[in-house]
Amino acid sequence: MTKPVILSSCHLLMYNFHMNTPPSLSLEQAAAEWAAAQQRRRKPLAKATIVSYCDGWQAFTRWAASEEKREVAQLGVSDLGRWIDTLRGASDGTVQTYAHGALAICKFLAERGALPHELAVMRVYLRDALPRVPAQRAPDVPDLRRLVGFYDALLPAGELGSRQERERLNALRNAALLHLLFSTGARISELLSLHARSVRADNGEIAARVQVVGKGERRRLVFVRPHAQRRLEAYLAARRVVFPTAEALYISHGPRGAGQSLHRVSAWKIVTNASYGLSNQLEAEGKRSEARRLREVTPHTFRHFVATWLLNEGAQLSEVSALLGHANTRITEQYYARHADDRLQELHDQFSPDPE
Repeated sequence: MTKPVILSSCHLLMYNFHMNTPPSLSLEQAAAEWAAAQQRRRKPLAKATIVSYCDGWQAFTRWAASEEKREVAQLGVSDLGRWIDTLRGASDGTVQTYAHGALAICKFLAERGALPHELAVMRVYLRDALPRVPAQRAPDVPDLRRLVGFYDALLPAGELGSRQERERLNALRNAALLHLLFSTGARISELLSLHARSVRADNGEIAARVQVVGKGERRRLVFVRPHAQRRLEAYLAARRVVFPTAEALYISHGPRGAGQSLHRVSAWKIVTNASYGLSNQLEAEGKRSEARRLREVTPHTFRHFVATWLLNEGAQLSEVSALLGHANTRITEQYYARHADDRLQELHDQFSPDPE
């Protein structure tokens, strides 16, 4: 029996475009042509981005249909802004994503001479309608050097399949996850997509350099420090007895989903359980402020910690940007400019001349 094919909104639009091309350019056809053009680019947008942009354009298309507008030639100069005004119930992130998608398709139309108005003028109306979102900045992060060792205590081995053995494997896996987050500053999704064989060098040892796939399918190297190499080796060696054919680097040990790739939600729980456990210890020591900050730790906090540590130690923004896998240095500067400024002030205080 043939499985049904589930098409995304972009695939449906492209199918309709190729099967039934009307004499004039409809709004749905515009999205189909844009999506097809993205697939022909040498460096297309990520698939998830293309789908979300198409979803946004479909929302605009439905609004335009309610205004009796179904063709690109019928678009008014303020239509994008008027449409955004109807999305007040949506989150700011959704509104921004939809707006970016609409602009991307309108830019595509403008480049082909199909847009009935100047793109710059339509952009002004859209910008005025968008909610004012403050520039994102990386939060101040607590010192994670103590947290990374939360699961390091070795548990005694148990019989195969026993609860005691599962708990030991869980502890070894959790320690390996925290150490790799701390070492690489990689996104949690990048680490969860790794295969066990991809972290080994040609000599069979844990590699000091591992390739991950980030946003936009961009590949980059992340660096595995010796402390993380040791934890990974200990985990993989212990689980090989129970799960010799498991491919993913981080897996579930049961009783549900045994041998399958660790879910993102489970990875978050590993980090938050450690942060709450350590924060309780710190609170008992009277360190309430530090304990409060630790309770806000997520997997992404490790990424911020690595970036701010490197910047405070004198690394350049361009170097940190490459390590984090940002699309460009502007993103890194936007998130971590405050820490770069702190470093500049330190240099200024150290080397600037005094009047005497």
